[in-house]
Amino acid sequence: MASKLGLKKKKIENATRVVVLGAGQVGVHVSQTLSTEGYNVLLIDEEELKIQEARETADLASIVGNGCNPEIYIQIGLSAKDLFVAVTDSDETNLVACSIAQAFGCRTKIARVRKIFYRNFEDSPIDEKFWKRLGVEVLFNQEFLTALEIERLIESPGAIDTVSLFDDKLQIIGYRVKEGSVLSGRRLVGLRDISLFENLIVAAVKVADSKDVDASSRRGKLAPLKEDTLVPRGDYKIQENDLLYICGRTADFTGVGELFDPDTRKAFKHLFILGGSLMAFHLAQTLCSKYPRKTIYLIEADKRRAYEASDRLNPRIHILHMDVRNIEELIQEGLSSQCIFIGASMNEDDNLMASVLVKEETGARTIDLIQNPTYLHIAPYLDVDAVVSPKLLLAEEVLKALQRHEYDVVSARGGRTEILEFIVHESSK
Repeated sequence: MASKLGLKKKKIENATRVVVLGAGQVGVHVSQTLSTEGYNVLLIDEEELKIQEARETADLASIVGNGCNPEIYIQIGLSAKDLFVAVTDSDETNLVACSIAQAFGCRTKIARVRKIFYRNFEDSPIDEKFWKRLGVEVLFNQEFLTALEIERLIESPGAIDTVSLFDDKLQIIGYRVKEGSVLSGRRLVGLRDISLFENLIVAAVKVADSKDVDASSRRGKLAPLKEDTLVPRGDYKIQENDLLYICGRTADFTGVGELFDPDTRKAFKHLFILGGSLMAFHLAQTLCSKYPRKTIYLIEADKRRAYEASDRLNPRIHILHMDVRNIEELIQEGLSSQCIFIGASMNEDDNLMASVLVKEETGARTIDLIQNPTYLHIAPYLDVDAVVSPKLLLAEEVLKALQRHEYDVVSARGGRTEILEFIVHESSK
């Protein structure tokens, strides 16, 4: 461990500054994390109030200004030694800023975009090389990343969190030990006797506080209120409500979810998506292509948006013009325990409340899109199977890209834990 920390410290001292454009939720999260890890961070934003709030939570330098103004970069002395990250809410601002950073010789330029046409297309001139010519070394499309994460969750029945490594060849998947699980009460060393775990390793456990487990069981379906993360030994005894992060090849996770939750379904019949956002449109279109034999339903309460969806989307997608709270009508359309419900509206209250209602009335698997940090903390206490935060997901991808460039180490999510992926060079001891 000492040599690992020494390597990291030395590299950061040599590389040093990261210029972050945008003091929104993504920019602040990236700035806080990098500052904690020892980077020198300079944050730029047009709104002075956002800058002040960011400085209260992280040790960083800052400047108020327009990211498309070249004079700002003259003022801060932007150079080839710097790493540049543009994560404002404006796609065009981020792309222009990266082009300006390239003109200043900045060696690494990362841009966040949301519009679906700003991305790398397969078998098209608009690929990675195309964006590099425009000054963007790494382009992250937030909508595309979110859809990909939801696909991974769908492909892993029972999963509540996924981390992909080595271009999806390896995954770390989080599963909650539910009531009635055959794993409850078993020690980790005993998992060797289960054939499904032959090529899997329990990498970490979020341990449920025993007092809170008792309290939660009395309340019904609420999750434990406190958790502590540990890298377990073989004699650790698994208990109900523990969250296990399991590492293995993607192909080796088939059937694992059912061991954690007896109610987990291997397959699903239909997908129901709560609309009200461009993300919902994109998600419906993407999943329609991914699952051509499944029925996709898009729920739109607004009549105009319902007609717009009907005109724009694949004819195979069924548009339901209705209020999601009309659960009986949804059941008549086929919503059941063998379905997946995705809350993808812009209203996070609607996403959470609809998922809780759907889970209560039908037992369907539920996945919600949540951005508000407060709601991310509340979600584990509700009966929702999985939560995806597009902004947090993007921030993690940006951090991985920065750290890979710096010292061949990938840092992935995990709260109080960090996953490090080292490349062993020929000169390594």
